[in-house]
Formats: sequence, C-alpha cells, structure tokens
Amino acid sequence: MNRENNNSSKHIFSPSGVGGFAGLALPFRGWGLLFLFFINTSFAQKTLDSMLIINIGEYKPTIMGAAKINENPVIIDSTKKLQVSPYSIKSNKVTTSFGVEPIKPAQMVGEPLTKLYNSFVKLGMGTYSTPYGELWVNNLRSKDVAVGARLKHLSSAFTSKNYGYAGYSDNEISLYGKKFLKDHILLANFDYVRNVVHAYGYDIQKYALRRDTTEQLYNLFSGNAQFKSQYTSPKRIHHDVNLSYYNLSGPFKSSENNIKATGIVQTTVGKEQIKVNALVDFYNYNNAKDTVNNTIVSLTPQFVSKGDKYSANLGFTATMDAQVKSKFYFYPSVDVSYNVFENIIIPYAGATGSIQKNSYKALKDANPFVRSELTMKNSNKIYEVYGGIKGTISSTTSYSTRVSYNSIENMAMFVNDTTELQNKFIVIYDNSQVLKVNGEVGYQVREKLRINLRGDYFGYKMKTELKAWYKPQVQFTLSGNYNLREKIVVKVDLFYIDSQYSKSFTTDAKSPSGKKAIATELKGVFDANLGAEYRYNKNFGFFITFNNIANYRYYRWSNYPSQKFSLMGGLSYSF
Repeated sequence: MNRENNNSSKHIFSPSGVGGFAGLALPFRGWGLLFLFFINTSFAQKTLDSMLIINIGEYKPTIMGAAKINENPVIIDSTKKLQVSPYSIKSNKVTTSFGVEPIKPAQMVGEPLTKLYNSFVKLGMGTYSTPYGELWVNNLRSKDVAVGARLKHLSSAFTSKNYGYAGYSDNEISLYGKKFLKDHILLANFDYVRNVVHAYGYDIQKYALRRDTTEQLYNLFSGNAQFKSQYTSPKRIHHDVNLSYYNLSGPFKSSENNIKATGIVQTTVGKEQIKVNALVDFYNYNNAKDTVNNTIVSLTPQFVSKGDKYSANLGFTATMDAQVKSKFYFYPSVDVSYNVFENIIIPYAGATGSIQKNSYKALKDANPFVRSELTMKNSNKIYEVYGGIKGTISSTTSYSTRVSYNSIENMAMFVNDTTELQNKFIVIYDNSQVLKVNGEVGYQVREKLRINLRGDYFGYKMKTELKAWYKPQVQFTLSGNYNLREKIVVKVDLFYIDSQYSKSFTTDAKSPSGKKAIATELKGVFDANLGAEYRYNKNFGFFITFNNIANYRYYRWSNYPSQKFSLMGGLSYSF
C-alpha cells in the first residue's frame, strides 16, 4: 500500500516570497500549529503582504443549525368591553306647519341732534354799581350759511379812596357770518367797540378835577373778510387770504387807520410741504402834533417735512419796515422736533425773528391810560432762539417746557408822564436782552374737569434803562373748570404776579437836569377769582362770580389801585 494514499487529506501552505516551503507536506495537526505560528508572526510583524492556502482532499465545511425562538409577541388589551343591551326606537311622524312672516329691514338710527336755540342772553349786577348784559343771536343748523350777532355792556361806577373817579364802560356790537362753498369757506365780520375810562391816578387832596376832564373815550370800527380753501387733496394749492381794516379814534383828536392783508399758500410735493406766508400791514396815526405812516411788508417761504418721528420746518423771513425811511431785515424761521418715545417726550428747538408793530391800538389795549400823543417805533426782535420738551404723560395729562433768549431793539415800555398830574403814561424804547423760561401742565377728563397750571419767568437786561418798567419777572396762573352733569359748572382762577418797577425821579444836584431816575417797586400780588353756574334746565340758569377774593388792593400801574373784593350775580336764558 502506498503510504501517500493513507493520507486522505493533505495541505500545502506556501507563503509568498518564502522559498523552501513550497511542496512541504505535514500532517493536519502540524499544519494547525504552523498556522497558529504564522498568525502570531503576522501580528508581530503587523504587516502581511499576501497568503495562499491550498486545500487538498474532500474536506467539507459545515455550519451548525441556529436555535430559533418560536414565541410571538402578544398584545394585552386592558380595556374592558361592556356588553350593550339591544334597544329599538319607535318613530312617530309629527305634522307641523310653518308660516313665513316678512322681516322689516334694519335701519341705522343716529343719535338725536341737540336742540339749538336762536338766542342766548346773560344779565347780571355787581358791587360798585356794575351792570352787565350780553346777548347772542344765531341762525340754526345750516349746510350753507351761519350768521349771528353779539351785543355786550359792562360798566362800573367804582371810586378808589384818595384817588379820582375810576368808573369805566365797555360796549360791543359784533356781526359775523360764514358761507360754505363747495371747496371754500367765506367768512366776514364787523365790530364796533366803545370804551370809556377815567384817568383816576391822581391825588384828590391836591387836585380837584371834573370827571369829563379825566375821561378817555375810544371808538373802534373794524371789519374782516377771509377766503379759505377746503380741498381734501393735499397736492392741490391750498390758500387762505385775509383782509382787515379798522379805524380807532381816541381823546384829543387822536386816530389811527389800519389796512392789513395776509395770505398763506401751501401745497404738497411728494411727502414734503411747501408753504409761503405773506403780509402787508399799513397804518396811519394822527394826533394833535404829528402824523405817522408805517408800512410793513413780509414774506416767509418755508419747507415742511414730517416723518413718523420727526417734524422740520425750515425757512426764512424777509421784512421791509418803511416808516421815516425803509429798512430791510432777514430772520431765520426754523423749527424742528423729534418724537423720542410715543408722544411722551418730544424735544424741540428753533430760531426766529420779526418786526413787532407798536401801533396806537396795540399800546392802548395794553394800557388804556396812555397819552394820545405818542412817539411811534416798531420793535425789532433781532433773533429768538428757543428749545424745550413737550409731550403727554397719559391720556389726560400733557406738559410743555420752553426756554428762549431774545435780542430786542426798541422794546416798548410805559412810564408815568411827569409833565402833568402823572395820571397818564408815555411810551419809551430801549434795547433789551430777554431770557424767558416757562412751563405748563394740563389735565383734562373729557368735558368734566379741566385744570391748567402755567409759570413764567422773565429776565431782562436793559441797555440804558434801570429796569424793564412795569414788566414782572415771575407770573403763575392756575385755572380750573368742573362740570357736574351739565347742571353745575364751577370755574376757579388763581394767579400770582411778582413785583414790578415804575420809573420815578428824585432831586439830584449833580445831574444836568437836576433829576435822577429811580426804580419804585410795586409789590407782587396773589389773587383768586371764583365763578359758579347752576343750570336749572336747558333754557334757564343762574350764575355768580367772586373777584379778588383776597380783598387786596394792588397796583398794576403806578397810582392806579385796583378794585378790592367784588361780587356779581345774574341769570341766563336761551330762547
């Protein structure tokens, strides 16, 4: 028997690149040891390029069968099923009938209009023999026209201790009308005012004067016409033209005529607005000694830009002041503001300037005891720079603060006339630098309650004069209005005026004129006024007012004491 045939299985292992091992035959167990040796050697060398295994014989590799798990997942339902008993429904037909009724269409019902009355009258009587009467007459609601008239009378026979007769009388007649056109409104009015005052600021122990010698009578006739556009589109050329005239006659044949025309033209280009203001103001003043003519022409183009947070108004004013000779002035016209936070904080700033007309009417309205022979000059506000903060604290409360600095040429002031009884005033002029600081707080709850507090401070730096005569440095006002269910209305006014100074003279041997100007202080005053009205019904009511509740006699002008406590009561009626 051949020995080689007894070896039914032989393996030949030949690693590549190793000579001398090819054809080497070993028993199966030997090959296993050799195989383990090469495995160890390969791992030891970490790198094995190639390996060739040759199997010779009938070796059949097999894989053992896997043991399977024959269990299947089972879902256990924890919900208990209840058996439902069988039931049945027995239906019976019910015969019904339906009748359709028509529904009336809904209609918008507006609130009933408040009933209006053609006329309203107030009549009263007060201390110091003070009768009062006022009448308003108007047409009712109309889409085309509104016309009306007003008449007023108020007089007093007041006489102050140690001073002359201080009675006065005010009478007014006003006629007004408004015409509504398609895109315009036409307005017109005519007024007549008659004022009588007595220059009572003299010592009756020294002078015995008749009433007619101290009387100053003023008659004013005035008229005004205005034509104003009401276009809905901002891109159209909006316009507002106003023409006015007045004639004022005073004591000692003094008089003044004034014609004034103003116009505003504006339109919108894109998101910006272009605006132009124009003014022509002419007045003629006559007295027993002189005649003065003055014409002021002014033109102010402006560029207005507004955004979500900001507002800017940029422009300038060109003015001609023609009196004795013509003068030309240019002023800035700038105003900017920025809404920092939801209308609560809105800082603003600006610069401006203007000519202020000191007409006979303007001076008489400020001081009715002024002389009829006056030196006329217009005040030139060379510049005014200002800044402040305004806004609303809540839906009921608003506030505003402002600081400004002015340079004024020929600021008008009143001083006592020393040539006669010193019971009349003349006007002098001086250059001044003025610092103004004011603040205001307002509180309003619908139409039921309104309260307003305002304070003002003025700092004057005069060029020639010692003081800014009759101009207080501090003023405070507090006003309130309370409406209780349209039945009771209460009004309160509190005010404080700081000390003022009047110009007087004392003997001075060193002065060329023999006199020296001194400042005489007029003490400050705190006063309060109270008024109440009871409306019995929509037609009939009663009112009462208390003036100068502090019962303090103060001096607004030197030698002119005011009335003390006064009372007036009366009634009102609509018909």
